[in-house]
Order: sequence, then C-alpha cells, then structure tokens
Amino acid sequence: MVRRDEKTTMMTRQQRRRSRLLRVSRTLTPGVAMVALLGLGSPVGASTSSSVALRIANYALATASHDSPAHVVTQADVSNAAGINTVNTKGLQLLINLGDVFGYSRLVLLVDPNTFTDICLNFPNTVGATAKIISCPHQAQGLWNSRAGALGVSNRAIAAAAAAGRAVSGADVVAAAKIYHVTLLHKPTFQAGQGGTVEFSTLVEMGLNTKFTVHNCVQLPRTAYGIPVEVAC
Repeated sequence: MVRRDEKTTMMTRQQRRRSRLLRVSRTLTPGVAMVALLGLGSPVGASTSSSVALRIANYALATASHDSPAHVVTQADVSNAAGINTVNTKGLQLLINLGDVFGYSRLVLLVDPNTFTDICLNFPNTVGATAKIISCPHQAQGLWNSRAGALGVSNRAIAAAAAAGRAVSGADVVAAAKIYHVTLLHKPTFQAGQGGTVEFSTLVEMGLNTKFTVHNCVQLPRTAYGIPVEVAC
C-alpha cells in the first residue's frame, strides 16, 4: 500500500512538471522555448572580445536606426554603446572613435584591457548598414599615436608665445619641437599673428619588421592663447 502511494505521488509530480513545461513552451517562440526547456544560456564569460565589439556596434546601429529621422552611426552613438556595461561586458576601451583619424573617418578601434588586443570596426557611411570587424590599419594606428605629440608641441609653442605677450610664430614651434624631439617636415616661418599650418613627421615602429612614416598636420592660431587644430595634410 505504501509503495503504491509513493508511485502515485511520483507520477503526479511528473505530470505537474510536464504541464508547467508545456505552458512555458506555448508562451514562447520555438527557439526561445527550446532554450528555456533545456536550460541553455549565454553566460558573459563565454563572450569573446570580438563578439562584444560587434554587440557594441549593433547597439550603436540600433540607436541610430531608431532615431527620427534615422541616421548613419555617429561618434556619440558609439560612445554611448561602449559605455553601457551590460552591452560592453568585457570592458573594452574605446581608443579611436569615428572621425578621430583623418582618412579613416568610419574606423573604430577598441582595446581589450586584459589581453591588450586591438579590435577594429568599419562602420559604413550608410543608414542601417552593419559594421564589420576588419584588420586594424597600421597607418591609422600610427597617425593616432603620433597625434598627441603634434598637438603637445603646438600647445607648448602657443603657451610660450602667450607668456611673452604675443601670438605663436613658426620659431616658437621649432623651439618646442626640439624639446619634444619631434621632427618637422618643413621649418615653419610664419610670423606672430599670421597663423600657419605645421606638418609633423613621425617614424612608427610596430613589431620587428613593420616601420613606416606618418604625417600629422596642425593649424596654429593667429591669436594669443589660441587652440591648435589638427587638419588634413
């Protein structure tokens, strides 16, 4: 009698469990129901840097596509997506954003801080178009890395001239470049108050066998205390 009651109880439990599972499967799509029934999921730990980079890109695309009117993905869309920790689950750092590097206006470069791996994305300049992972262009990386030196020299020159009560001149830039050990492609000769464009030349070494030269151009202001602006060479 006891064994029969136990058997009946077990059968009743199994029937209830099947009933609950059937109710779940009816309320979900077939694919989702299968995941729910089998207990499958997508744990954060299983994500790769590349998959997270694409998740950031797709979120940025969704932001741009759902706007009214829809627009191509912008720098703000990418920054916003990369800053959401439930999207950027690996904490990838946004090093180069859209429009940061001349000649590579649709390039985004993310860095995995744990592995120091670079992941590059190319965003098409088309509404609704999906970004793709590409090999990181060495030229773009070199231009970005040398950009800080060019702007640093320019700001030092402007500050030195302002301390002397005047606008920056070509001679101020030459003096600042010597301090920073930065190479000028041509010696600038513009006078204070004229403003001018200066071209910096940098030898970039990436690995043992990759060496190339990049050029960063900066527009110097006509007024004292002005702000240098990077321009196309």
